[in-house]
Amino acid sequence: MKLFLSVIFALFFVIPFTFAETSNLGEIYWKHEIVSNNSFVDIYVNDDDMNKKEYPNFADKFTITVWSDTSPNGLEIQVIETGVYSGIFKGSVYISDSGEATKNRLISNPGDILYAKYVDTTLPNGNVSEIISAAVVKISGQNMESILMNLDPSLRHNTDQNKVPDWVKNNAGWWAEGAISDNEFVNGIQHLMKMGLVSVSSNAEYKEKPSSEPTTTDPELIALEAELEKCSEIKKAYKRIDCEKPIKKIILLNQYKANSEKFEIGPMIYYWQGLNSEGNMLEITPTGQPILTIRMLAENVSSEISALNCTSPLICAYDVWDGSKAYKYSGMDFTSGQIVLNPGDSREFNILFGPNIGYGGTKFEFDPLKTYVFRINENFGNVDVPLNLE
Repeated sequence: MKLFLSVIFALFFVIPFTFAETSNLGEIYWKHEIVSNNSFVDIYVNDDDMNKKEYPNFADKFTITVWSDTSPNGLEIQVIETGVYSGIFKGSVYISDSGEATKNRLISNPGDILYAKYVDTTLPNGNVSEIISAAVVKISGQNMESILMNLDPSLRHNTDQNKVPDWVKNNAGWWAEGAISDNEFVNGIQHLMKMGLVSVSSNAEYKEKPSSEPTTTDPELIALEAELEKCSEIKKAYKRIDCEKPIKKIILLNQYKANSEKFEIGPMIYYWQGLNSEGNMLEITPTGQPILTIRMLAENVSSEISALNCTSPLICAYDVWDGSKAYKYSGMDFTSGQIVLNPGDSREFNILFGPNIGYGGTKFEFDPLKTYVFRINENFGNVDVPLNLE
């Protein structure tokens, strides 16, 4: 899409641009914009300034930050130069839908937005730029292009030569400060005009963005959506994302609760969305082994620290009961046998029932004539959650 010159000049005093290729603003991008859970995903940083030529026989390396909607705290991963003088750096992160975020393992759910951030510290006059790229986690059977199209364009890797190239994105802040010359500034404008990305017009029209209607009648959610709308007015991408992350987390938590059955036990409330919801499934493998996966959200509503306990299949506060036999887990994501929750904290956990893994485990068996419940038997209370397996 062609940009009016008047719009470009208006942006010059909002977004810091540079038009000198010698400024060498770095870029970061995911290898694929749509990724699958439980797989490794590659991330690239392109910045020749980070190629430390004083070490000619070694590939350089540094760290970047990655996070997701589910894991907003994120983690740091290392990117390593793909060649001794390439100036292109590659890192990998494992995207998982269960467990804990650790080392290069990032937890996410289908539909999550993934973020990667590179802080470019090699700009003129000591300037620093935080550059962020986004990808989305695939939802099985759903076209993800609409979610991609709703992302801020600044978070997507620009491979279309009909758009303003990435090196253009750093501007008059430096020009106004004298970090780049008038000639460099003017050369940049001329370059955009030669590419056909800028046309001169005195009749540029501006349309006010229509206000979005509330998507809920819940007063708390309406207030949160209003706060989220205010975040969208922030011009700098990383500041806007920092504003949006905690609000989105609260909204998702409220939506999770609204769509769940609630079980209150002592200091905890357990929320379960029912069979055939995300993470809750009964499947029969080709060998005839039934696999039952259960995902629940636990929230500490007390004023004290509390914990969920599951050390081993034999010593675990959670199992499945068919009226005559208890089935112990084949897999779970409790770290060191516990999930510790501070007052007001909440956490999803996953438990799988299937083949016998030993250590007191049990091979899960399914009989459609029996009634199954998921049993919670913590030291602070117990309850049976009807599974309604079919």
